[in-house]
Amino acid sequence: MLRRTMAVLVLAVPLVLFARPAVAAEPECEKYSADGSTCDVWADNPGSGGADAGEGTDGGHSGGDVGDGSGGGSDPRMTIDGQNCLYVGLADPQPPKDRPIWDGHDDGAIHTALCGANQRFGPTIDTQFWAAEAPEAPEPPDPAELAEQARAQMDLRAIDIGIVPEDKPGSIGIVGMPQWMWVENPGEHTMGPITETATAGNFSVTATARVDKIMWNMGDGTTVTCVGSGTPYEDKYDIADSPDCGHRYTRQGEYNVTAISYWTLQWRGIGDVGTIEFTLEDSTDIVMGEAQVITQ
Repeated sequence: MLRRTMAVLVLAVPLVLFARPAVAAEPECEKYSADGSTCDVWADNPGSGGADAGEGTDGGHSGGDVGDGSGGGSDPRMTIDGQNCLYVGLADPQPPKDRPIWDGHDDGAIHTALCGANQRFGPTIDTQFWAAEAPEAPEPPDPAELAEQARAQMDLRAIDIGIVPEDKPGSIGIVGMPQWMWVENPGEHTMGPITETATAGNFSVTATARVDKIMWNMGDGTTVTCVGSGTPYEDKYDIADSPDCGHRYTRQGEYNVTAISYWTLQWRGIGDVGTIEFTLEDSTDIVMGEAQVITQ
């Protein structure tokens, strides 16, 4: 149900690229796993990548070991100064042309790439480089996958059940008397609302989740649907009915009570919106007895 939490750490660390002989590109990943942590499919022929300083080949890179990692193809992955990188876009703002990053060039522009072992789901370093022409920008990640990562970051849990009679030795409810159900110590992780943002490179999705309702399966063939966290029972209420979430049993016995929380998560990002609906549940056991049996 939950996905691994992924985060991208972006550090503002410009990389000055010094002239050096080109090196072979590292093997390229053509398909990452669902959570982005491992590579499922590697390219058979990653190509030599790279270009000698000042050549400006494969997109016009210069100033060191900068290659597209595909031998001249359209893959946005590249090798920069020996690192496996993923092109992001133009640096904004552009640094002054007297900075070393320009390496004496008056044309072209300074671009940004994410460099590291896994550029889609970090950790990575934000690296700048000069190029005469812009490389191809990466395909945005699936926003629904980032929404699932945001959900994982929320650490959502089933509610802690509050009910009378309690689930403990010697606690017996009376058939025909009101039972109260509620959420014990409700919080953002058990009821919401809670908001988290998941990021991959320069892309992010923000999601907000909350409980719409709680359906109580009372164990006697009936269900009770309650909106909100309910009212905790106190002795002062005596034999009154719960104002918002209650039940009455008609037969004695032991009952397994299950509380099912119905969550709705709404997300927005990368030019899209969506909704994820899911449930979390927990259960407890209670004992109901006849009044005359209890008083004997």
